[in-house]
Amino acid sequence: MSPVPQKAPRDSVRGLVDSLLEGDKRSAGKLISLIEDDEPEAVEALARIYPHTGRAQVVGFTGPPGVGKSSLINRLVRTFRSHGKTVGVVAVDPTSPYTGGAVLGDRMATRGHAGGLALATFDAVGVLDAMGSDLVFVETVGAGQSEVEIASRAHTTVVVEMPLTGDVVQTMKAGILEIGDVYVVNKVDLGNEDVLVANLKFQLETRDGWTPPIIRTAALEGLGIEDLAGAISKHALYLDQSGGRHKRDVARARLEILENVQRLLIHRVSEGSRSGRTFDKLAEDVATRRIDPHAAARKLLRSGPATES
Repeated sequence: MSPVPQKAPRDSVRGLVDSLLEGDKRSAGKLISLIEDDEPEAVEALARIYPHTGRAQVVGFTGPPGVGKSSLINRLVRTFRSHGKTVGVVAVDPTSPYTGGAVLGDRMATRGHAGGLALATFDAVGVLDAMGSDLVFVETVGAGQSEVEIASRAHTTVVVEMPLTGDVVQTMKAGILEIGDVYVVNKVDLGNEDVLVANLKFQLETRDGWTPPIIRTAALEGLGIEDLAGAISKHALYLDQSGGRHKRDVARARLEILENVQRLLIHRVSEGSRSGRTFDKLAEDVATRRIDPHAAARKLLRSGPATES
């Protein structure tokens, strides 16, 4: 008689991933913590999760602090759920009420870093995707690099703005008009939104056959939320029909491979390793102008395999 296969212990990586694939939120939280803290098991966890990803529509939300991204996301989660969809949320906005290690329902907080979105952010997206989410919302702070980063990784980027009060002429931040697939003018209950909507309409252009819609919302009152959910779903359909989704997935894969190469290289030159000693010597040589940084980088890449510990 063949032995009965042993079930993996619940908190082993295999056990956590098995539970995750059954939709267990506790396991999702534990796996995200493993990845964030760069624990040794993180690589195994990601390898086990990855074949089960790629189904969710990843929707990035960006816009200045205070425009109401969190309230919008809250309303949208409820709306999509009422349509029978499952939604996960990853918050990387330091001003977000979800940030700081909290795991509330399907909202997972990840810590971004000053340089933009952490690699862990999109590993966390993968966890929620594998858990069976139909959509994963990524809430990011509208500052610096993270705005462009979210557009290069999400399937759909939602740019949230709000009207300014008074006679202030509202100008869009450079680059913001190129990254959005859907534009939201939130807090329309404050009035004065027509100028901003007209300004956006005048400046937005059709890209690859898609004209970004401009949706007026008042998140706290629930106004325009169905319209916004409709625009997000319509964009998913457009991506599927135009081949744009695969194109975006390949672009994201390129980024993620390069980021992992960088992470491996940093690990490789850690103190004590042969490459680490080469790195220290090269740093001395660059500092004393015996060699330039570009030539030193080439030498370092030639100095040994990326897998060296």
